[in-house]
Amino acid sequence: MKNLKLTRLNEPNFGKLYEMKSEMKNFLEEKSDYHNTEWMDNLETILDFQDSDGSFKLFDSYQIPSDTRVDFCHEPTYICTSILMKAYLTGDSALAEKVETPLIHGLKRCCCRNLTGHGYESLEGQIEALNIFMKGGLREFIDLHPELNPKFTEMITNIMNSFESLEVRKDFKDPWGEDYKEDILKINEYFNTRNVFVYGTLMNGEMNHYLLEDSKCLGKAAVDGYEMYNVGWYPAIIPGESRILGELYEVPQEDMNSIDMLEGKGSLYIRKCEETSSNSITYIYEYAQDVTGLEKIDSWKEYVWYISYGSNMLYDRFICYIEGGQFEGSESYREACEDTSAPFESKAIDIPYDMYFGNSSRSWEGCGVSFLDTSKQGHALGVAYLLTREQFKHVAAQENGGRYPDGYSSWYENIISLGEMDRYELVTITNNELREYNEPCEDYLNTLKRGIRENWPEMSEEDINNYLDSCIRE
Repeated sequence: MKNLKLTRLNEPNFGKLYEMKSEMKNFLEEKSDYHNTEWMDNLETILDFQDSDGSFKLFDSYQIPSDTRVDFCHEPTYICTSILMKAYLTGDSALAEKVETPLIHGLKRCCCRNLTGHGYESLEGQIEALNIFMKGGLREFIDLHPELNPKFTEMITNIMNSFESLEVRKDFKDPWGEDYKEDILKINEYFNTRNVFVYGTLMNGEMNHYLLEDSKCLGKAAVDGYEMYNVGWYPAIIPGESRILGELYEVPQEDMNSIDMLEGKGSLYIRKCEETSSNSITYIYEYAQDVTGLEKIDSWKEYVWYISYGSNMLYDRFICYIEGGQFEGSESYREACEDTSAPFESKAIDIPYDMYFGNSSRSWEGCGVSFLDTSKQGHALGVAYLLTREQFKHVAAQENGGRYPDGYSSWYENIISLGEMDRYELVTITNNELREYNEPCEDYLNTLKRGIRENWPEMSEEDINNYLDSCIRE
């Protein structure tokens, strides 16, 4: 995580200005981690940077051209206020108390020009500002805290109404003919839906899933900081130290009442905001009753992080091991796992051993493939997939000629534990003995490069090539 360094300039230095604004945006888009010192230090930097007028402007004066004022005074204020909004929604009560007054002042400052851009960019600027606030949980904030700054709530409500009117009239162009149909429809959909994280009877295949028949499944998701208990014929979660796995849905706003009624909102459950593993702001339902004497459900024991460091770093290739099939016409056909559901999530990860190429693979022109050298400490790039233990066993067998590692294969006979991440065990496979070195073929290297680009977008082509060259031994 990069440390935020913000300063207020008294003369234009556009390189520095764009750099600071970019750092603000990156911090807004990061998953909030209130237990991480570096993350909290950056939040403190934001709080300390707020000016006496409530803004987070990067110039020390508003006496600058209008377009520059929008770019480097108003937009930084929107970004930083959105950061505080997200912290207020998803942090604990102590953090909410800490950011409340700065947030109120920031919201007040954000009302100065109805979020519009400069001149002919008026509508475009408003769209950009709304997208910034959407990342901070704007609709949930208006739902839950409309009175924190009534003027801001009124402004957002009026903008929502104007955008709905534009859609009804099919009037998507600004006075200069620029078409913003896609942006306007996306924003209207955002305000007319709510994200809901489900982990029990509302999940796909369960008895109450019919309530989500008009909702869009956004995929599997996880929420940190809770424990799950068995309340009888349904589970319940309360604050704790575990991770809860479930599904994320985009729910039409008109269907929220039915879900609230099912969950006994306000008595049996409390609806509140959280941030999922995919950085989505979502509603969850937290149990409001006593759990003393109830059975705790340790669902985390059923899952592991499987770490790939070879061709399976590329998701499209790896998923063939779960769903079955062939990757881009490969001669190798993978048997489908009994459970064909996709991984809950994936993360780029560093492995404390060197990777090298060895053996002779028929799937890759008789050339070498990736192994780990566990004889000493080193460094390799890997991708961790959160799977069920049964799915991991299936993948390990597929990588080992159809047989689960038993210590006798010349391929991936050794299962290695690399500790834990988010309370789930980290496991990977390699060989007990160093295999005979063998350079990889071009297709294999290209597949690795694609996997690396997919998971380490910040790495340059030179960095990727240098890493792979370091894995080739004589």
